[in-house]
Amino acid sequence: MSRESPSTEALPFEPVRWDAVDDGRRFVGISLRSVTFILSLVALLGLLAYDVVVSPETTLPNWDFTRLDWLFVAANLVLVFFVIVPAVQRWERTKWYWRRFRSNRAGVVALAYIVTWYVVTLVSPEVVGPPDLNLYHMYQPPMFGTVPDNVATNCLGPVTGGQCHGTVQYPLGTNSTGAGTFRLIVEAMKIAFLVGLVAAALMVPIAVAVGVLAGYAGGWVDDVLMRYVDVQQAVPAVLIYIIVMFLTRKSLFLLIVVFGLLNWGGVARIVRSEVLRHREAGYVMAARNAGAGDLHVISKHVLPNVSGTVITAVTRQIPMLILIQVGLSYVGLNQVELSSFGQILSFPFETSYTTPGNTWWLLVFPTIALALLIVSFSVLGDALYDAIDPRREV
Repeated sequence: MSRESPSTEALPFEPVRWDAVDDGRRFVGISLRSVTFILSLVALLGLLAYDVVVSPETTLPNWDFTRLDWLFVAANLVLVFFVIVPAVQRWERTKWYWRRFRSNRAGVVALAYIVTWYVVTLVSPEVVGPPDLNLYHMYQPPMFGTVPDNVATNCLGPVTGGQCHGTVQYPLGTNSTGAGTFRLIVEAMKIAFLVGLVAAALMVPIAVAVGVLAGYAGGWVDDVLMRYVDVQQAVPAVLIYIIVMFLTRKSLFLLIVVFGLLNWGGVARIVRSEVLRHREAGYVMAARNAGAGDLHVISKHVLPNVSGTVITAVTRQIPMLILIQVGLSYVGLNQVELSSFGQILSFPFETSYTTPGNTWWLLVFPTIALALLIVSFSVLGDALYDAIDPRREV
């Protein structure tokens, strides 16, 4: 009697209740973190409405917020809820990434430089204060430098041999308005972080949404979205900013919004290529066969695997945005009342009282600070890519 051979057909995956295996606490289908973030944004919008509409003339102590300040607060909320909080929630994975990251000493130094300046800019209003304008302290040399006595106004340090020596009061010297160079650099760093962080907060959600949708859906959706990206990238965002600026007025707020909303095409393409690579991966196919919906697959399997690429791409976009703002400010196409790096570097060439050679510190110190910031973001991006990329062997 012949024995019945087992069936050679592949057994189907057993359906899974995906709402039961989702990690993290949820509220009406939305994660608690997202709910808290939305409530925080609502509270922020309420404060903005009170400040602008209800009581525009009321000023509380240290409560002189501009539109840029509100944007900066909103961008910091995005940073906290979608970078810091997930890193803390997945602490074991974060420690594993950190062990890989700290093997790159240049990356650690770059991160320390960026974080140090970021913290300084956050506490600068209370600790450092705004640049102090004093026409009686013009062109004071840095603490360990000298300048001809006829260049400095009312030399604060000792004068020997016709040379004015610097003092601790202005460790990096002063400019043509008597403002301390160190305070000007702190203010310029604040503007640089404002441009980078806020523009990134605008770019990332759009780029990720477009890249994931194009890569995961494919077909005509992919074609339409990528053709739009082609058209958008054909018209530089800086050109759009210049046109709108002449129609309205010079504004750092306008620059950030224009670049944040129109400069995400490159990041979207990178996200799309990563999604295409992960879309047919074994773990994604297994999740689909087990009954997971598209939203679950995207949120739990695709997005976590492209997040490292997004972070790396953004860290490389930020220095470019900073340099664009510096260049526009240098040629006078940005708000002149803001002490950005472009304005600081143009100071020595705009005055008729002295020459850039006599006031070398006005060029040297801001240039070094800006160059180190740009290089640090670039090095940090490479280090993060090496640490997060699972294909890298340590």
